[in-house]
Amino acid sequence: MNAQPGPEEQILRYIERFASPPREQVRDFIAGARRSIIARGDFLVELGDTTCPLHFVHSGIVRYMLVIPETGQDVTKDFSFAPTFATSFGSAVRSEPARIGIAAVADCVVSTWPLNRLTSLFDVDPQWQKLGRKLAEWLYVRKEDREIALLTLTAEQRYTALTLEFSEQIVKVPQHQLASYLSLTPESLSRLKARLARKRNSD
Repeated sequence: MNAQPGPEEQILRYIERFASPPREQVRDFIAGARRSIIARGDFLVELGDTTCPLHFVHSGIVRYMLVIPETGQDVTKDFSFAPTFATSFGSAVRSEPARIGIAAVADCVVSTWPLNRLTSLFDVDPQWQKLGRKLAEWLYVRKEDREIALLTLTAEQRYTALTLEFSEQIVKVPQHQLASYLSLTPESLSRLKARLARKRNSD
């Protein structure tokens, strides 16, 4: 059985999926992180946060959320599953208070830096710029895929695609958050899951 990579190795492997900064610079970057445990329900980035931290999620699940001002409704915009970077990207780009919060769906182990710790490296080596660009491109493609799914797929198709992509992790997500992400009510999601269960049992 292969040993699971340690936290430093996790970050290194993730970065090298997108770019190849000099190893010694990557090691220095990793060494500057603050490691912590974020309990389920607590925030990595709170709505209105002006500090814009950058997190690397070693284990657990986070959700990107916002609150509709008129109704106070908590809406789930997206999920991220470890290992991954997490930050309020719009806040970082605009230098504005965070309009999207990031909260732990399950207990998370994270490494945290000020975002400028990463962006300051963009002038040090072109591979850091490449990393930033590739992460931004990945976020854009994910956003586009979600928008297309909402416009072209049925609720059943969206739910099935999500469970296929994240089969093991999705069971840890509370139903009301999953329903919000799928643009359904919790009751509609319950009926959808019951209908799919009946179909599986009849096959």
